[in-house]
Amino acid sequence: MERLLHFFAQYPIDLISHLSSILSIIAGALRYKYLTPNLKAIWVLFILNFIKDTYSLIIIFTEPSNAYIYNIEPIYQTILIGVIFYLSFDGSANRRLIGALTGICTLITLFYYQKDQVSTVSLSVFKLFAIVLSLSYFNKVVMDMRVKNIMGHSMFWFTAGLLVYAAGTFFTVLFSEFIFNPKIVDDETFSIYWNLNSFLFILFAVLSAISIWFGKFDRENLI
Repeated sequence: MERLLHFFAQYPIDLISHLSSILSIIAGALRYKYLTPNLKAIWVLFILNFIKDTYSLIIIFTEPSNAYIYNIEPIYQTILIGVIFYLSFDGSANRRLIGALTGICTLITLFYYQKDQVSTVSLSVFKLFAIVLSLSYFNKVVMDMRVKNIMGHSMFWFTAGLLVYAAGTFFTVLFSEFIFNPKIVDDETFSIYWNLNSFLFILFAVLSAISIWFGKFDRENLI
């Protein structure tokens, strides 16, 4: 416990990042009967994120590396993000394309999975995948013109948060082999990039909680 408190004293934003997933979990539990299938998938995403972060904290002091946990993250996130947008798009052609892209990206993250160090390829593929789907969804909303009030549209908040998180951390994960290597980068530089990643995840979690909460009003917000 003493070592855990010291860790959070050194990286306080990491504690906030870990707890931020609870916002979406609580919102989903309170609004569960109003959740559409895509919003339920968002809810499951943050439940898994919270479990992953909790387990990572447990083993950080007992095992030499928890990289294998972080390399599992892009695998399940790719699958769930694919499911979320698959359910959010209409039309068999769009869904087939999303399904195929999800399958390809999932296979890549599985192929480049590593146990002893952060997998740059897996993380980069997931971030790029999330960026492409987020931009595609915004384009869909603009082209369809079915949403009365974009600020009240549940998927707007999730997609905006995902886009900011994925784009904001893309170059960090692209060069993660260097940034997270203590032999190359000093602790102060590492902390800057780590805290940036945590801050953007907090923003993503908050916007996702808003997304789940607004799910109740989606039907009446469509033309």
